[in-house]
Amino acid sequence: MSSDVCLGILNDIAPAFRPYILSVCQDLELGLCKTKVDIERIAGFSCAEGVDSQFRIVLPYCSKKLKWDVIFDISTPWFAPDFRFDDDSFLCNIEEELIEYKLPSLTKWNENDPKALCDVISELVNLYKMHQIKKLNEDESSRAYFEYSALLGDAVTSDNDIEVWVGSHVVEFLIKLKIDISHLSELYSDGTDQNPGIDTALLFVRYPNSTNAELILSPLLTKSLGNITLPVMHQSGVLMDYVPMVTELLNTKIKDVIKNEKLKRELLSQLIVKYEGAVLEHDSNSAAFLFEMNDFHWILLIDIGINFPERPPVLTLRSVYHSLKGKPKCKVLQTCPYKNFEGYIEQQVEIFKNECKGFMSNSQLGSIENK
Repeated sequence: MSSDVCLGILNDIAPAFRPYILSVCQDLELGLCKTKVDIERIAGFSCAEGVDSQFRIVLPYCSKKLKWDVIFDISTPWFAPDFRFDDDSFLCNIEEELIEYKLPSLTKWNENDPKALCDVISELVNLYKMHQIKKLNEDESSRAYFEYSALLGDAVTSDNDIEVWVGSHVVEFLIKLKIDISHLSELYSDGTDQNPGIDTALLFVRYPNSTNAELILSPLLTKSLGNITLPVMHQSGVLMDYVPMVTELLNTKIKDVIKNEKLKRELLSQLIVKYEGAVLEHDSNSAAFLFEMNDFHWILLIDIGINFPERPPVLTLRSVYHSLKGKPKCKVLQTCPYKNFEGYIEQQVEIFKNECKGFMSNSQLGSIENK
């Protein structure tokens, strides 16, 4: 949530409870995708500014947004809060001993710890997941129960990698895939502060219609891998086979991306080192060089796309002095056999030079530094 929204809600909350909310907004990340928790005002409930003691937390779980009300008592601010859940069956018949065991942060509430509410919410979400799994286990004859049990039996996927939600006629699974992104951060380090959950690849499956599986990638993986087409999941297929298949697909794609990125950077590095004195600017995907050939000055623009080396770099020649309709005269080269890069460029520059200023004799390609 935005800081302005959080600040607006904080202003309405009694000062004693503000540290808990601030910690929830800043520190608490829940769900397999580690999404930030949102805070909302409770509709229809109003109080004077600075004395409110109730608010709503919006929690990511599976494909849902759980909306739980947190209710403090302003007359006893040192007491733990009460909760009102959007699922009436949750905690309705729970034993006191289980509460003490599963919710220690609630039963031993520490009003001096700003993260006390974060801890309670995390424990409640774990209990909510247990509640959903219990509902799933009540129908052992269902396809979803079989799929869940078989998936946990493959020794690769654990219960911590799956979120389960059971509705009246549907069961949803959100599954974290085991992918290796250890080297992606070296290639895509820009902007990761704005891209939480950079290592996340999730598979969302809904039963009984499991053929519509959906892949959910974090911002970093979306940027790195682009669009991924999932293999068809047939009605007779099982998750214990399909999950490893998708995982292997992603890991292979990641390896290809890393390999191609290294090839791209090697090509740029070679050109930058060789023509160091001619470099105008460069980044990880492109470079611009200023060259001279028999008093003909021109700029070479190299743009290496995400599909390199399957698709060659896009090269653009631009004259320094010649213009066409008020813009520098340029020519885009459609193909580039980068294994014979220099010879190809020399040939194309000669053609481009003649187009700009008429025929001139052949000359060797050289940078400004060497003239």
